[in-house]
Amino acid sequence: MRVAVIGGGVAGLSAAHALLAGGADPVVFEAADRAGGQVGSVSERGWLTEDGPHFVSRPVDSLPGLPDEVVEPQPPATRWVHLGGRVFKAPSLGLLARAGVPRALLEPLVAKPLGEDMPLRRFLVERLGSRAGSLAAAVLAAGVYAGDPDRLSARDAFPSLTARRSLFARRPRSRLWNLRRGLGSLPIAAAEKLRVRLRAPVERLQPGWNVEGEKFDAVVLAIPASRAAWLTRGFAPPLAQALSSFESQPVTVVHLGFPHQQTPRGFGMIDADGTLHAVGTLFPSSMLPGRAPAGKSLVTAICRGAGDAGRVLADLRATFGVTGDPEYVRIVRHPEGIPQYTVGHRDRVQAARALLPPGLELAGASYDGVAVPDAARSGAAAAARLLREIRGHPTY
Repeated sequence: MRVAVIGGGVAGLSAAHALLAGGADPVVFEAADRAGGQVGSVSERGWLTEDGPHFVSRPVDSLPGLPDEVVEPQPPATRWVHLGGRVFKAPSLGLLARAGVPRALLEPLVAKPLGEDMPLRRFLVERLGSRAGSLAAAVLAAGVYAGDPDRLSARDAFPSLTARRSLFARRPRSRLWNLRRGLGSLPIAAAEKLRVRLRAPVERLQPGWNVEGEKFDAVVLAIPASRAAWLTRGFAPPLAQALSSFESQPVTVVHLGFPHQQTPRGFGMIDADGTLHAVGTLFPSSMLPGRAPAGKSLVTAICRGAGDAGRVLADLRATFGVTGDPEYVRIVRHPEGIPQYTVGHRDRVQAARALLPPGLELAGASYDGVAVPDAARSGAAAAARLLREIRGHPTY
């Protein structure tokens, strides 16, 4: 049984591994010159930078791991929040005062399970009060989705948050990890065990299943929803229309390398004001080994839309007093950066999957979670559904 997996990101690679384990013969089509999608790493001149995600917080069980190369962020793990034009350590007395903590402390008494879906800000304001809820919503929306807390779904964008009766209920702390050669080494290792066709964009998909003139028994679309909509528009217009309703936030990742240790030691900063050019800033060389040459520092800024190194530098000078110019600059642009799980996301996913013709599956961050483990789990689940379907139809 031959299965075409369109998209060689984490979801596609995970789907292909699950299909292979289930006895199928998967072929992965990837338009880029490497596998991994947004999960990629570049090493040059002593700087090691990530194309997208910098950390994973859970195991990625459906992809071959590299346990001997796992590295965890080193202390200090200081985090900052930019609020009211000032930079606060999080938590700090000043930040807590601005957040209206006395009202927030009452939350366990007024907490109630989430009924119908609602925007993230409204959910948190109802539970924490206006000031604390708005701040928490801004930080969460910016830190995870680079998104709008008034549009993101409380239920579907943050399921672990809304599943708890109290926001202050204790839960196990996630352990963040990366890999010594960067997260990009994970999909590269996974791709080595599969048949992956690089520089192989798919422009023609027809039921049957015909992929670029080649016959397959089934197909997994592990590409952004907008791209899946374009591929299916000719033979499944209702499905294409449903997929067109999914949104994403364009993101630019700006890496700046400084000749001296000018940046603070810590994890990073979130812009809760929405007034800085970068929605989030990380200090990779403070946390992870080998991210910058000895005695130098690397800063990574995640920007909505089109990022600009000059404006990121201006932010760093205003917030942390950075004085020098960068000696290393690398910019990565993601037009389909981060899927936006707006209110009703779960319902849209179910509606789209209900329109799938036999032998076609959807997988990826557009639908089932934006974190790396979520994408991997989505690919494995799509493969499992396809295998069950095919085994139940002897005509395949």
